[in-house]
This record gives sequence, C-alpha cells and structure tokens, in this order.
Amino acid sequence: EVVSMVPAVLLQGGRGLRILDLCAAPGMKSLQLLDAAGGPGAARPGGADGRARRGAGPAAMDVYPWLILGGAMLGLLLLSFVVYHYFADPRESYALATAAVVLSLTVSILCAMLIPVDIYVISAGGITARSLHVTISKDHVRTAYLALFASLLVLAFGLVPHAYFYGEERGAGAFDDKVDRRSCVSAFRSTALFLGLVVFLLAASLNFRPGHTESVDGVWAGQQQAARWVGDLLDAEHSGLNAISFSIACLTFCGVVGWVFYTAYGMAAMPFAWLRGKQSAAEQRQDLEVTIASIREKCRAISARYPSREDGSLDLSAMKAIDRKELNRLQREQKSLMQQNYTLQEIEQKAGMVIPRLLQSFVPFRWAIGMGMLCISLLVAVSLLLTLVDRLLHSDCGWRCGFTLKERRIFNPADDVFLRLSRVFPMDFMVLGILVLYIFAASVFGIVSLGIRVLCFSVYALRARRSLPQALLVLCNVLSYILLALCMALLTIAPDYTTFGSQSLAASADGSLPAGRCTLARQEARSGCQVSVISTFFTRIALAMPAFSVAYFFANWAYITVFACVFVRCLLFEEKQPYLDDVPECEEEEMGLLSFS
Repeated sequence: EVVSMVPAVLLQGGRGLRILDLCAAPGMKSLQLLDAAGGPGAARPGGADGRARRGAGPAAMDVYPWLILGGAMLGLLLLSFVVYHYFADPRESYALATAAVVLSLTVSILCAMLIPVDIYVISAGGITARSLHVTISKDHVRTAYLALFASLLVLAFGLVPHAYFYGEERGAGAFDDKVDRRSCVSAFRSTALFLGLVVFLLAASLNFRPGHTESVDGVWAGQQQAARWVGDLLDAEHSGLNAISFSIACLTFCGVVGWVFYTAYGMAAMPFAWLRGKQSAAEQRQDLEVTIASIREKCRAISARYPSREDGSLDLSAMKAIDRKELNRLQREQKSLMQQNYTLQEIEQKAGMVIPRLLQSFVPFRWAIGMGMLCISLLVAVSLLLTLVDRLLHSDCGWRCGFTLKERRIFNPADDVFLRLSRVFPMDFMVLGILVLYIFAASVFGIVSLGIRVLCFSVYALRARRSLPQALLVLCNVLSYILLALCMALLTIAPDYTTFGSQSLAASADGSLPAGRCTLARQEARSGCQVSVISTFFTRIALAMPAFSVAYFFANWAYITVFACVFVRCLLFEEKQPYLDDVPECEEEEMGLLSFS
C-alpha cells in the first residue's frame, strides 16, 4: 500500500543514519528505510513480541567471519586427512578410500558444528554480512541441516560402501594409482545390492511408522490403490517430512548404540589416558629401555655368583634351583619387553612426524589437559543424569511422549554454565563448539581403544599406520551415526540452552507471564520464543513417534551406567599402555639380533 510508505518519506532517512524500527512486520517500511539510509546494516528491525534478544555481541558481521568460516572448513578437511594418514597403512591405502574418509569425516563434524550456529541464529535473530549483503536466518539453518544430513546419507550409503567394496575386490597389497575397471564395476554391483537391501529394510520399516494408514494389501488391488499406498508410505501429503523423520530416527537409534558404548567409554577413559598414559611411542620406548637395562643387571648379578665353562657360557648345572628359576623368569620378561620395544620402534618409524611431535609438545601440559577433560566429562555425565531424573519425575505425559519435559525443575550445571557464558559474547558458542569437538574426539578414542565390534566380536582393530582403509571406512559410518545421536543427546545435556539459546522474556503486560528465560511452557503460551531447528526436529520425532523417544531416554541411562563403570575402573586400576597390546611374536634369531642393538 502507498500509505505504508508515508512514515519513511516523512522521516527523510539520510545516508549514514542508524534507524530502529520497533514494529517491523511484514517489513516494507524497514526495507524502504534501509534503502534511504544506504544499504543493509543501517537499520535494525524488531518485532513487538516482547522477546528480549542478546544484549551483547555485534548485530552484524563483515566479510572477515566468512573468511574464517572458509578457513575452518579447510581446516576440517586437513584434520580429516591427517587422521586418515595417521591410521592408514600406506601399503594398503588407495585414493578412493582417502577421498571417502576425508569427505565423510568433514561432513560429520560439520553436522555437529552447525548446532552452535543454530543456537546463535535464534539468540541473535539472524546473522548479517554487510559487505556480502547476506542474512542467515532460521530457514537458512534448516536448509543447511537438510543439505548436510542428505550429504551424510549419500556418503554413508553411497560413496563409503563403494570405496569399501572396491578395496575388498582389489585385495591386499594391490593398490596403486591405476584404476582397476573390473574391481570398480564389481564394487558398483555390490554397492547397488547394499543400497537395495537398505531401501527394502527402510520401506518395510516405513510401513509400520505412526501415521501410515494404508494397508499393504492395497498394493495388489490395482494401480490406483498401489499409488495411494506409496504416497502414504512416503508421506507425500507433507512433502515426505514424516517419512524423513522416521528414517532419521532409525539411523539415530543405530547411532545411540555407538553413543552408549564407544562415546561413554571414551568420555570416561580418555582423561585418564592423558593423566596416566603415555601419549607417544617414543616415551614408552624410553621407559622400556630403562626396564630392560635393569633386568640385564639382575641377570649379570646372578651369573656372577657361579663359574663359567671353558667356552664362556654359564654352567646351569652348578646353579641353585632358586637362582636358575629366577634367571629363567628374568630372561622371559626381557624377551617380552624386547618384543614390545621392537614393536614401538616400528610404530615410531611408521607414524610419521606430525601427530607424534604434536602430542610431544603437549607433554608438559598433560596433567592440565587431562584435568580439563575430566571436568568436561563429569559435567556432561552429571548434567545428563540430572536431566534424566528431572524428566522421570516431572514429565506430564511420561511414556506417551517419551518423558518430554516442558520446564526444567532440577538444577542443570551445563545449562547454567552456558547461560552464564552467554553474557560474554561469544564465549558460549566457543565453549559449545569445543564441547562438540571433545565428544567427537572421545568417540574416536573409544572406537580406537575397543576396536570395531559386532555383537562383541572384534571385526577391525585401529592402529597407527597399520589400519586397513576398509577399517577407516567403517569408522566413518559409525561416527556418522554417533553424531546423529550426539545432536539428540545435546538436547538432554543442556536442554534449555540448546532449545532456546540465550533468549529471555520480559514480563507480559497482563502479568500472566513473569520475566525469565524461555521454556517449552512459555513457547506453548505463544510468548515469542524461537526454538532451534535441531530441537524442533527431534521434538517432532518424540511427539509423533514416542517409542523412539522412550528408547533414547533409556539409552541415556545406559550411557550413564557404562560411563560410571568405566570411570570407576580407570580410577581404581591403571590402564594398560597403548601400543603394547597384540604384540606379534618374534623369532629367536630375531630376538638374538635385537639383544645386541
């Protein structure tokens, strides 16, 4: 309407002015004022919804944060490549596996790191780049989630299986720069069969999802009935949203298994590995050499008590039984330690220089790093436990909605920490990003420590520069599922902050709602609180499919149980040093040569 343009004309906004529009809906006057004031960033629109946004932090971003974002993505690619290079056996590695692992790990970490951006957008109302004339809104974040999750599914069920089958077809030790067309075609065939099996299982599962009303018997009644059954199966009426939600819920449930065992183990054991363990093969080898020298001195002391034969060898017949038994024990122990020393020398030579030197630089700060990790692990476990107890005691719907809680009633330390840090921009987002990366690192630590297992049977073991590329490809898929479970778990670790960020509300005019932070109860009262995209997605799953939500709820109890058991075990018993398990036996001649080195 022309009349709506009158206020902006009367204000006569000039270039360089800062204008605050307190009633920007739908926003035509704001756009007119922006044009008069000289482009984006000069005016700041707001709504009359009573919602108080962040008081700290910039209202807009320049081009430099976008450069930082691009640098961070390149850094993730480099980190993924370093991880692959550190674990993969160079004799078995091939380019397709390298690309699949690097892309899969990068996209997986980006999915988790998008959560801080999601929370920032709902807290600050959007991210605006003045130089690029770009504004990131909640819709953009939702699109980014869908794009990353879709990419993750393509990688997990397309590229990674193809790279795995390609490696299996070519065989061990046959990897070079040439592309084997026969193996490539066979890998495509195996990947197609794998995808067919996944689609069949998914279709069978969708047939039992909540909201699916058409019977499978209608498929055989005619073409029209079959089309109706397929449309209802894929939820075509809602653009497939319910079908996608059900599929993501199934994959998240698979990730919950890894979350319970691998992540819980890593969160409990990794801090003690830094506090007690040796973080490099060189350190362990130095300790072994000291122990071997001590054993040799004991053997010499026993041998010196008895005369030698003419050829210089020791006369065991003249030795007392107790000394002969002790000498045999020392020699067996020396042989075992020399086997370990030989293995550590190989690992030190194969592991390259980047990661060992990096870990070596952290040695003086090992205790401080270990204590920091321990505090983060305990904070996550305690916050998760308190939220579970709160949901168990105060959920209004209980089993019907998966113990969803409208408003927190028990103190949650993680929520409190993030809400306090939100007063100092951008500390809360930095800490949340560090927490996500730490949980990701703990998951990798758990998988490396326990190995890749199926029904308690070890399938692959991950060792520095000795791992098959196929093992790293399976690792990528496992981590992808765990990261989906991590998105769900963060809503339990810090429920209010990950749902509403740092939003707070002023008291309503009629006094029905006092001032305070945003909660689900206030959101139901249409108070203007914005809910994060990730929380909206998983809350929809909880309400539409409560069986999954109940399974997630008890899976988190299982996480607490595993964490507590591993934590007590590490606290009372010292863990075996890394690299010293599964040492291959050496031949007697080889051990004899090593004894002179």
